[in-house]
Amino acid sequence: MKHPTGCHRIDGRTYFILYAPYAKQVRLAFFAHCEDGEPEAAFPMRAIGGGYWEYSDIQDFTGRYYAFRLDDGKDYVADPYARSVSTFNDHLQNAKAYIPKDVCDWEGDVFVKTADPRDLIIYECHVRDLTAHPESGAKRGGSYAGVEEKIDYLLELGVNAVEFLPLMHFANYEPPKNGWNPYAYNHWGYMTSFFFAPANFYSRAGTKEFGTWSDPRGAEIDELRSLVKALHKAKISVIMDVVYNHISQYNINPLRLLAEDQYLRLYENMSGCGNDTRNESPVMSQLIVDSVVHWMKEFHIDGFRLDMAGVLDDPVLLAIRQAAVAVNPDVVLAGEPWGRRYFPEHMSDMGFGVWNDTYRNGIKGENPADRQGFLFGKWEKDLHRDNFVRLLTGSLRKNGGLVPSSKYSVNYIASHDGYTLGDFIRIALREKDKTVLPDRDAHIRLSAEELTLHRIAAFMLFCSQGMLMMHAGQEYARSKVIVPVKGVRDPHAGELDFDSYAKDNETNYMDFRDRDINRGLFDYYRQLIALRKAFPELRSADPDRIAAIYAENCEFGLGYTVRSEKRRCMVLVNTSAENDAAFDLGEGEWQVHATLEKAACDPIRSHPDPRIVLTPRSVCLLVKPFGPVTP
Repeated sequence: MKHPTGCHRIDGRTYFILYAPYAKQVRLAFFAHCEDGEPEAAFPMRAIGGGYWEYSDIQDFTGRYYAFRLDDGKDYVADPYARSVSTFNDHLQNAKAYIPKDVCDWEGDVFVKTADPRDLIIYECHVRDLTAHPESGAKRGGSYAGVEEKIDYLLELGVNAVEFLPLMHFANYEPPKNGWNPYAYNHWGYMTSFFFAPANFYSRAGTKEFGTWSDPRGAEIDELRSLVKALHKAKISVIMDVVYNHISQYNINPLRLLAEDQYLRLYENMSGCGNDTRNESPVMSQLIVDSVVHWMKEFHIDGFRLDMAGVLDDPVLLAIRQAAVAVNPDVVLAGEPWGRRYFPEHMSDMGFGVWNDTYRNGIKGENPADRQGFLFGKWEKDLHRDNFVRLLTGSLRKNGGLVPSSKYSVNYIASHDGYTLGDFIRIALREKDKTVLPDRDAHIRLSAEELTLHRIAAFMLFCSQGMLMMHAGQEYARSKVIVPVKGVRDPHAGELDFDSYAKDNETNYMDFRDRDINRGLFDYYRQLIALRKAFPELRSADPDRIAAIYAENCEFGLGYTVRSEKRRCMVLVNTSAENDAAFDLGEGEWQVHATLEKAACDPIRSHPDPRIVLTPRSVCLLVKPFGPVTP
């Protein structure tokens, strides 16, 4: 095929290319307004072979709406390759493609160079959640532009990468009175409907108001590009959470109307969400790869996190990696190694970072009620004293872990899924009937015991070998209390939310007053982030220079030592609530750089003794500078 699929202006002509293999005729229709039912003009397209249709014209159609009509069908089909869409806000999401201006002044913007992904401190966040709360301080809350107003916060914290929940346009409304979602809404965005267009309701010119058209006419493109430029100027990488494994079951999707047997597995549900994509099909595989390249070239996206990557076949995963690396050799690629198959070993062998659920569950546990982990002085599943340290040292396969190198282990304790870390700890430690209190400030404020566990969890995360991701608000023990919503009958209102995907309200919105309530934890995160940046030994050490260390007298006292040409570091943790943990340090003076109370790049104090005793529930980072060593 000579020209790319979709609408493109090439050498003074505009080309429209559509895959519609079962149509006998196709007409390209132009509309004066997105809401118009009848076109102002329509032109026949010509079959060019392989199921593709083409129309070309010397006209520049910028600023026009268009759709396709197949055979004698009454409905018009939107372009699945549309770069901008205008959509009607209901569960059907009628859509028309919009042709935006094809000019952008990137002002010299380039990808943020990330030669080693272990240098990243990834902050997983949602455009609206980060900015929509009245206390966010964002004047343009809930929008791409609003996120620009929170860059100073990200810099204050010290993160150097953001991972946005889905930005591709998605099916946000679900059918009303559906029996499973009283909100009839999808807030997080894991229901992609257009793989090349930014979500239009995150634009200041868009809207999510039910029963209206969201019609930003390309403003969403400009605003997202502006956000990426602003983040790049702050040296912050931009990673997109992308959903290529399934589409929504409810909206009018062009993939269904054009060639559902080529694009979708309508009656399979390996994703758990329905309507899995048929990614082994050449046209679906090509769409996925084209989408990845589009976001990199048109929006300077630095990396991708693949939702339920296990649903995707090896050939398309390898094609994604090959295409992405060709655009940016330093592209960040990671994903969930589950969905149809659990394959962290194989996925990492293909060059993808894997969300390390063994790390997550090993540190905090599977659930707060009866499956608590090491943080609480307990062992999760098959973990025990002699193999837990492998989680801190990169989950290396040679030690019984998942990955060949720590650069493929994405270490995290909490994400958008499940309870926040703050609520996990609250539920684990508080009496059930006191989990949520009428006094919100009292609920948010951490007890001394809760704060201790948060600090231990943060210390372990930031002193673990591998990539690092933290959930937005983790730095102040974010809580998700289900708020009552007028007109919605939610029997769980007032409880802590385990699955808040449907709630575009203050259940999810980040209340930055909570940062001030738990300011001590926020400051500890800042200190640990600075410490991790200053000591590469804590994130990307030579595995041959790492050794496990265990306390003499305490089952939950352990850690590891690591040496480089510059220094030797010792990471020590004791999560026992009752017992001291004694460690042998050997001869020579050490410098203490982190305790439960403080973390610092400069030494806090010296420790000349050959032994150190960690009191119950405490941590310590010791550093001994020295000259070059032989391997």
